[in-house]
Amino acid sequence: MPLFLAFGNLNFETIFSVVSSPSFKSIAGFTVKQSLLSTLLAMIVGFPAAVHYARSSGRLSSLLGITTYIPFFFPSISMAIGFLSVYGRNGIFNNFLSSLGFERVKILYSLGAVLLGHVFYNAPIVILVLGNALRKLPSDVLESSKIDGSGRIMRLLRVELPLVTPAIINSALLIFTYCFTSFAVVLILGGAQFATLEVSIYMNFRLLAAPQNAVVLAVVQFIFIMLFGLLISASEKSATFEQGEQYKEKNRFTAIYSWTFLLFEWLPILGALLSSFYDWTRGEFIFSRISKLFGEKLVLIGAGLTNTLINSLTLSALAALVTVTIAFLLSWQARKTIKGSKQLRIISLIALSVTPSILAVSYLTVFGGFPVPILMLLLYIVISLPVVLNYISGQVIGAELNFLEAAQIDGASKIERLRYMIIPFFRSTIIYAATVVFAISMGEFGGSLILGSKDFPTFAVAIYRLNGSRYLLEARFLSSALGIIIISVVSVSRWFAQKPERSIRNTG
Repeated sequence: MPLFLAFGNLNFETIFSVVSSPSFKSIAGFTVKQSLLSTLLAMIVGFPAAVHYARSSGRLSSLLGITTYIPFFFPSISMAIGFLSVYGRNGIFNNFLSSLGFERVKILYSLGAVLLGHVFYNAPIVILVLGNALRKLPSDVLESSKIDGSGRIMRLLRVELPLVTPAIINSALLIFTYCFTSFAVVLILGGAQFATLEVSIYMNFRLLAAPQNAVVLAVVQFIFIMLFGLLISASEKSATFEQGEQYKEKNRFTAIYSWTFLLFEWLPILGALLSSFYDWTRGEFIFSRISKLFGEKLVLIGAGLTNTLINSLTLSALAALVTVTIAFLLSWQARKTIKGSKQLRIISLIALSVTPSILAVSYLTVFGGFPVPILMLLLYIVISLPVVLNYISGQVIGAELNFLEAAQIDGASKIERLRYMIIPFFRSTIIYAATVVFAISMGEFGGSLILGSKDFPTFAVAIYRLNGSRYLLEARFLSSALGIIIISVVSVSRWFAQKPERSIRNTG
């Protein structure tokens, strides 16, 4: 609604001038180009690891599973700064080359850096979507093809991949959408010369003082994402086979490749953390500098770092509470109707199509007089709703809840059934969903940069500003700490959510 209200205030001449301008054609063309290249590379890089994940179990397979958290929960600002610390001019990678006698190479602020960042961020999606689809293939079908004499490669090409074609299409479209709407990767690793539509929305609104152009670009991008979302929905067809036990098969090549893949994925995270608490130039730890930052108001940020962190924690916690409540109520209502799942899908698709930058520009254009914290809370709710809604609806709609009918017959009121039965039964689901919203909100960067860049900077925005100043090590430390904390919290919550739900039993 805010997006189209903002778009409705524009005249046709403004819309036509933006869409027909050479700069728009150049930006739109580059957005599509880098998205296609990033998707292709991410699919290629993630495919062998997905095959190993599907055909093995154990420590390596578990580590690959944990890596799938990166695209959804690892903050984009932490990822970008991690790349700066590893692949920068004086980063770990170039220092290693220099120690071997090779010249330092320029990786950042180029198209290659953008592609590298997108592959890092999106290759785990191939493991999540395609790897899980391959893992669910019935083992008897694969055993039969093996007995009939087909080798590994032939079986993969002629039997396995045709059965999981929807998963291949789905993962490719999903990666393309994420690369198309990428913000932090392009802004920090590529720079203004490699601006995409998402970055151009921010630049027109905040840097070029052209809010009308930003609104036009936002609507164009919204339409693009909606179309891709419909393609993803069309590709999600149900499997035509009975899911069976995991078919396991040792493969040395995919095992070695998967260890290399893990090194590529975790090096920017761990490398940034290890190189952020110690100043190698001065030969001293920087903990005193970090504590000093929390004790003073920084003109660069516009607020004290302590207050900034408290504001981010408070907003993220409120967003978690409100979003989980909305998602649970929608899912609970949907289980009572035949069309409930389709309605939830439409809601999720609309919310997914509105990126943080689009939301921020729309809110400031239509609701500019509202307090910034309220607008940021709304933004966090909308951007995290699709993930949480899909997860909660999957748990609620398929749950066996016959005991509620028995409790109603025994005289239990709605409040009593909610308090003593429904909430305890879905406790793990609720806790994990709330953690997901909290993680997404704490790491959100693009919309927060547009909304609260002046009056209400978030912790992620503060890290970005510190990185753009002389506080390089401090920004690196805070961004790494933020990323590790979020990944750890989500992992623990995920483990808790996978525990069997408590059964409802009679008491005195």
